[in-house]
Amino acid sequence: MKAHDSELAQNDIVNKLTKPIEHINSLIDILSKEYPARKLEKKKNITIIRNNHRQCLVMFSGSIALYRCSDGFIINAEAAPFIFGINTQLRYEQHLSLRAQETSEIALVPQQELYEIVEKNNLWESVARITDYSAAKIYTHCLAVSKLSAYEIIRHQLMTLMTEPEEIRQKMTAANYILSRSFLSRSGTMKILSYLKQAGFIDLRRGILMEISELPEKLNNYYMK
Repeated sequence: MKAHDSELAQNDIVNKLTKPIEHINSLIDILSKEYPARKLEKKKNITIIRNNHRQCLVMFSGSIALYRCSDGFIINAEAAPFIFGINTQLRYEQHLSLRAQETSEIALVPQQELYEIVEKNNLWESVARITDYSAAKIYTHCLAVSKLSAYEIIRHQLMTLMTEPEEIRQKMTAANYILSRSFLSRSGTMKILSYLKQAGFIDLRRGILMEISELPEKLNNYYMK
């Protein structure tokens, strides 16, 4: 796929990608009656296998990142409300892990029991909506990190960072956020961020992204592979 075609595909997905909040809350409201929330401290990892049974992680508050164990690469990150593990996204749990990006409230629900609750309350549409959203979110991320232009990757990640909860935006530098979600070099990333700051496109304070004034689609005089 050409770079231009890839960008059009990504923009189309992003524009249509809407988190199914109503469906997520419908399921969480029922689950919360049997599975009370407990606190998960910031930066704590959590396994979704208990007694050899796969669990679903229900997020009542906070945010959780799904990352690759081998190198810490973040595949997906979600703010509450959300449910991880409702489909097969965590099938290869020995290679993937979940980590709290901020202090969060969660509950673990055995996957089979969740399916039984879904069946009993006729909530399969909600499951389908959540699954569809998860797949589209990860696909969008894959499109972003596979672009030919380093700037395009950084542009996408900066815009995504601005949508993150305040707890994350104010305590993670823009550079670290981008590097944890891409294969870019630190030196190249810092060089582009420095340029964007000096040109007035973004407001960075001690590396923290405060505001995006404008981000051009291309930087013709500052293109980096």
